[in-house]
Amino acid sequence: MPMNRALYPDDWDAISLRIREAAGWRCRWCGAVQGEPTRSGGPVVLTVAHLDHNPQNCGLGNLVALCQRCHLWYDAAEHAKTAASRRRWRAMKAGQLELAL
Repeated sequence: MPMNRALYPDDWDAISLRIREAAGWRCRWCGAVQGEPTRSGGPVVLTVAHLDHNPQNCGLGNLVALCQRCHLWYDAAEHAKTAASRRRWRAMKAGQLELAL
């Protein structure tokens, strides 16, 4: 899912760079190195994950440098919740009634 820049602080690029530099440009979980080939042949892209999934919480204890594979794995449940919510919203917008349980 693309990041919504409006949810991040103005200095996010600098914060993210500091976290990745402090990690030595390696994924903190699997050790993959920025730019090295992945199993599929593309380059490893090092990202910065918010452990609480809140992009406004940029405390150092909440941020971790992860490769794109580990970051996607970590966020999978959050992405699934968002996708389900989006599907429900689209169905209701199209006229589908929601069942009360």
